[in-house]
Amino acid sequence: MAQVGTFELAVRLGVATVAVVGPTLLFLGLWRLLLWLRDDELVKALAERGVVEAPAPSPVDVLAGASGGSECGTCGTVNVRGADVCRECFSSLE
Repeated sequence: MAQVGTFELAVRLGVATVAVVGPTLLFLGLWRLLLWLRDDELVKALAERGVVEAPAPSPVDVLAGASGGSECGTCGTVNVRGADVCRECFSSLE
């Protein structure tokens, strides 16, 4: 078996260290980047100005549209077929 020199051993240990520690550091860097992008101050400022988009439709919205649900006469919300009360304003649908 060949003997490993000091320089070669140092290179191998360096490569092993990078292979073990590198992915962890990259993940932590990505995590910090995502936290920075979230920036609560920016989100609050956009919400106050009304720039933030409306929330995505809920599963009830999709089901109501697909099943031919009834529309509330008071607020105009489409409700699931068979509903007795509007899910938005709670007025009677009958």
